[in-house]
Amino acid sequence: MIAGLARQLARRSPRERLLLALLLLGALPLAFVVLLALPLLESRAAAGAELAAARATQAWYIARQGEVAALPGPGGAPSGRAAPVGLGGIEARLIAAGLRPAVTLLANAPDGRVALSLQSVAFADLMPWIEGIGAAGYAVPALRLERTGPGRVEADVQLEPLQ
Repeated sequence: MIAGLARQLARRSPRERLLLALLLLGALPLAFVVLLALPLLESRAAAGAELAAARATQAWYIARQGEVAALPGPGGAPSGRAAPVGLGGIEARLIAAGLRPAVTLLANAPDGRVALSLQSVAFADLMPWIEGIGAAGYAVPALRLERTGPGRVEADVQLEPLQ
């Protein structure tokens, strides 16, 4: 086969051989680009777009995990209750809410309960903290508020672990 190709080239004039060589040197790289490189680049761009979409979906899913955990389970109760964080976790939440200076009592009580007393605390600061204590794994079975001044209260709170 190669010998036959060599005979065919030998019969051509030098000008025709030069044109055939230029055709091969131009056609082979062009064929490589059109038939191999461009489809690979397009598939890589498509894979990158799919990866970005998958990461966006994953981020959305992770952001919704709290909502999914709060949905009722088969028995009608919320399925993913938070485990109680203990005294250290409660104290950290009090510090974050700016309520720690008002705490006069923070102690363990029987059955995993926690006793909490606050003195002269802003009512507007206390209520959001009590409302969010469920995320720490506690419920509020008992709450006593006594007004000590305009917008200020004294509070005795009993916390119990969520069942």
